[in-house]
Amino acid sequence: MLLKNGLPIAFAVSMAFVAPMPAMAQTTTVDTDAIAAACATSAVLCEAAIAEAIATLRAAGLSPAAINEQVGVIVSVAVTAARALPATERVILAGNIERVATESTNPAQRASLVLLAAAIASGEQVDLEAFAQAFSQS
Repeated sequence: MLLKNGLPIAFAVSMAFVAPMPAMAQTTTVDTDAIAAACATSAVLCEAAIAEAIATLRAAGLSPAAINEQVGVIVSVAVTAARALPATERVILAGNIERVATESTNPAQRASLVLLAAAIASGEQVDLEAFAQAFSQS
């Protein structure tokens, strides 16, 4: 699938997680199981789980690189879990992705997440599993 500017969506979104990694790995601070369970159930529950994860990140005192990594984790888990939700629910997910993108300090990551959100919100057929896989490999 291509965006209007000709860039493959998968490439653009995979770039969302190209960020400097911290010299010392920091522990994941978000509850990925809670995000997955919520996002597999409904967009409203997903929104609440994402908001809780973001609040946890803000309170954790992580480095900017670690926050960017966690942003990737949150989106990857949410997108994977929400793959079976109806299209109207995925539109709400798109808004959640845009809000998570604002937490990133990496401009490329933010831009790629906004592209992903726009593709989902517009109803484009987006292979959410491929996006999640691209996120986790970066």
